[in-house]
Amino acid sequence: MAIRSFLALFLSATLATAASAEPSGSLRQGSGEVSFVAKRFGVPTASGIFNHVEGAMSLDFDRPERSRVRVTIETASLHTGTALVDGFIKGESMLDVGRYPTATFVSEQVSRVDARSLVIRGRLMIRAITQPVTVSAVAERDPAGLRPGERLAFRATTAFSRNAFDIGRDVNIVDDQVDLAIRGEILR
Repeated sequence: MAIRSFLALFLSATLATAASAEPSGSLRQGSGEVSFVAKRFGVPTASGIFNHVEGAMSLDFDRPERSRVRVTIETASLHTGTALVDGFIKGESMLDVGRYPTATFVSEQVSRVDARSLVIRGRLMIRAITQPVTVSAVAERDPAGLRPGERLAFRATTAFSRNAFDIGRDVNIVDDQVDLAIRGEILR
């Protein structure tokens, strides 16, 4: 449940992209979205969105090793559409937003899969616990045709284990895996 909120997980802080011709940009309220889905026996049981996500990225499809991604999610900005569920996920046994107000993702390695796809390996921190995660990112169109000033929409997905982050160990109404989805735009 709380994991969808975490998806907001994806990038924090500002990355230097000075005078770069590569697609770069930031995630801020209204410019991107991090959402989560928790399932039970493969059936979605809880989903939500993080309303406050900030981050910065610089993606170089020609030299992916130069790419950088950093995302910060305000865990208290989680919204599922149900106040009772929001309160539970934000509570001490799950995200514990009072003690852990943010979740962050920082890339460590980026590699190109094809003309529009990247694999981003990095570190996700939730509840002051850091674990490695792998994110699959896909550009909505070929970045090679992007002109200066144009925006490139992307979507990304990853999953993480609730137990690895000590999230709701006693909760058995959802599976251990939480799926995250991120969408946004970068500017060339």
